[in-house]
Amino acid sequence: MAGFCGMNGLKRLSRASVLRLELYLEVLEHFGKEGRAHITSADIGEAVGITDVKVRQDLLHLGAAGRPKVGYDVPRLTGLIREVFGVDSLKPACLVGYGNLGRALVGSNIWTKGGFKLAAIFDGDPEIVGTEAGEMRVRSITELFGVVKSEGIQAGVVVVPAAAAQEVADLLVAAGVQAIWNFAPVKIMTPETVVVENQSLAWGLITLSYRLKSRG
Repeated sequence: MAGFCGMNGLKRLSRASVLRLELYLEVLEHFGKEGRAHITSADIGEAVGITDVKVRQDLLHLGAAGRPKVGYDVPRLTGLIREVFGVDSLKPACLVGYGNLGRALVGSNIWTKGGFKLAAIFDGDPEIVGTEAGEMRVRSITELFGVVKSEGIQAGVVVVPAAAAQEVADLLVAAGVQAIWNFAPVKIMTPETVVVENQSLAWGLITLSYRLKSRG
């Protein structure tokens, strides 16, 4: 069985390490669903295209050491990575901007998987406000401050045009959110105490286009 040390003293992970651990978690959960009890660093590395040495380094940094010829205990390692990511306790989140992308996000299964629960949806269009969004009603953005406060919402997802993104971010920060997932194609300014994760679909396609053009 793999050895696991305490989480005390764990250094802050780099973005690259976090992205790799996300891949490892996907593999571990897949193997767990298949009923597999153990997995080696070579198994993980082959599945995600990373060397087994790098996998072992990443996992050792978390305090996990696999047994020779046996590997890592799948349920325990899965639980450790989920603990590091904090995804087992669902944190309230809200979404601002119920357009096409907003609808897609609301209807997806990303929320609980990422450690959040969608608690409120806001929009500034009077024709959208009041419409049903699954089991919720789209609220007016004028309600945002009060709802974020009353629901204890910790994170806001910004899915509005670039021109409105900073204003929405300011409102979310003023209401007390601690993190923002920004889909608007513009950099938003926030206090250092507020975590911002930018997610640009256009930039992703540009990167894909470049890699396609420059392959070979």
